[in-house]
Amino acid sequence: MIVHKSVSPSSPRLSIILLDWGCRERFTALDWLLQQDVPKDQYELIWVEVYDRVVDEVLKKADVVITCNQQGIYHKHVGYNAGLLYARGELICVCDSDAVFPPDFVRSVFRSFQMESGRSAVPLVLMHYEWRTSLLYPEGLADTEILKDSERWQWWPLIVNEGACMTVRRADAIRFGGFDEHPSYRGYLCGPYDLGWRLINAGWQEVWHDEAVALWHFAHPDPIGTNGQRASLKQLLEKAYPHINGHALTAVEAFSTGRFQPLRENHDIWALRMRNRRIGSELETRYADLTGQSGYSPWAVWSLWLSLAKEIIGQYLADRIWIPFRKGIVSLLGPRVAGRLRTMYQDCILPRRINYEVSADAPTLLCSVKRYNLVKFKDEYFAVPKSIGHLDLSTDEGRVHPDLLVAKNYEVILEKVHVASRG
Repeated sequence: MIVHKSVSPSSPRLSIILLDWGCRERFTALDWLLQQDVPKDQYELIWVEVYDRVVDEVLKKADVVITCNQQGIYHKHVGYNAGLLYARGELICVCDSDAVFPPDFVRSVFRSFQMESGRSAVPLVLMHYEWRTSLLYPEGLADTEILKDSERWQWWPLIVNEGACMTVRRADAIRFGGFDEHPSYRGYLCGPYDLGWRLINAGWQEVWHDEAVALWHFAHPDPIGTNGQRASLKQLLEKAYPHINGHALTAVEAFSTGRFQPLRENHDIWALRMRNRRIGSELETRYADLTGQSGYSPWAVWSLWLSLAKEIIGQYLADRIWIPFRKGIVSLLGPRVAGRLRTMYQDCILPRRINYEVSADAPTLLCSVKRYNLVKFKDEYFAVPKSIGHLDLSTDEGRVHPDLLVAKNYEVILEKVHVASRG
């Protein structure tokens, strides 16, 4: 649910998605992002609250505020996808919503994606460094220059913190299913790294952002952050699934096996991704929307298995019993009598057994009767003389041929064929 939308850039180049799950004690990240050294119309700020908390300060400063109204342990990936779906920028940046951003952060992102002079972004997985400390956010902080004093702020050595911040092209994020909404990413074991790793599997280059534009991240007041203290039971329960060094097992497994797509894809992202496909044949178009996102039901699969078994058994019996029997009948009755019986079957009995109610979005051959091919197209039945040759019934020109027989009812088209054959 979109709670608030202000007058924001109509065509931003970058959408910055900031997430909260009812825990942020301050919202200064918005202030730092509003002080970038590029025009504000080049980027938008999307604030996503996975629960239902709405903060007046955020409403005033963010371009868009979205609430997801989740229950129980938070699922950040659901929030990321909400921001991704609403984002209008060519790039999306998922970042810590309590970090301090240097004034040239946005400009450096554009530079990394080679977007100077209005050019389109190159495919890339851009990971962002963060300086971290055990110190709390200082009151009255107004200039990032003083944060460069590492001794004063006791910054830890830079590490590759994949769970913090990442920028990719929006089209790439959608192409590969967005952020995985599998339950294994609930709670603490989430982060943009899952999508980034799947993009790397698909051949995208991973680049770590220039250390000179690394973000600064201060410690949280307890009990939200441990800050060197013993973790609470709530924090322990947030690691609801197995993990490897704090990374969800399913993400590590995806990276290690080379998987591209999420285990559980957001339905709206799936629909958007499917609409973006470019299909080159009519047959494939019929297949493209056959099942929906959930695929075939177990019952449908069993039905196909039964049809296959029927086909195999039927063919076996035909080869071993029916064909030898038919040859014996022909030998007994003679070719002339057998031919008349075959014609009677094809013209009178077989047409009655045809499944003429089959869906026919394209011209579909049902059977041949006398000198005609019976074809269904949409809700009409056509008898096409075999002498005509190829006739495209999907066109207006094909459906007005003078020798064509047409009816809305299968029984009627059969009667027309018999009448025409007698004449």
